[in-house]
Amino acid sequence: MQMTEHELLSTILKARKKVEEYEGFLSEAKEVKTNAEAALIEYMDNRELKSFKSSTLFCMVVRKETLYVSVEKDRKEEAMRWIEEDCGRSDMIKPTIHNRTLISFISQRLKKGEDIPQETFKYFFKPQLAITTAK
Repeated sequence: MQMTEHELLSTILKARKKVEEYEGFLSEAKEVKTNAEAALIEYMDNRELKSFKSSTLFCMVVRKETLYVSVEKDRKEEAMRWIEEDCGRSDMIKPTIHNRTLISFISQRLKKGEDIPQETFKYFFKPQLAITTAK
């Protein structure tokens, strides 16, 4: 037996309401997760912990920093020229530079203490947690 247009519409409206509810729950859960992660990072920083093992929860926690890099919109050509000419890395330049390649390149330069033009590239380190659980 086929459903009528009213039954189909009713199904859609109920499903939309359920999706909206779940999205609200998901948003709340993400906020709790973000706040708890920030609090644990602060806790670890205050105690100068880079990692710790929880035998109670059977997991390992490692504090790490993820590098984020971007090129100022009006400075893309300048960035490409700097990478190609000043750094001698024309191998990185295709029609554009893949973001992962750029992050890796900037990360290597930072580790070596080499200069990066601040007016062209914006970068920052975001503290994060890597949590592995026993299976």
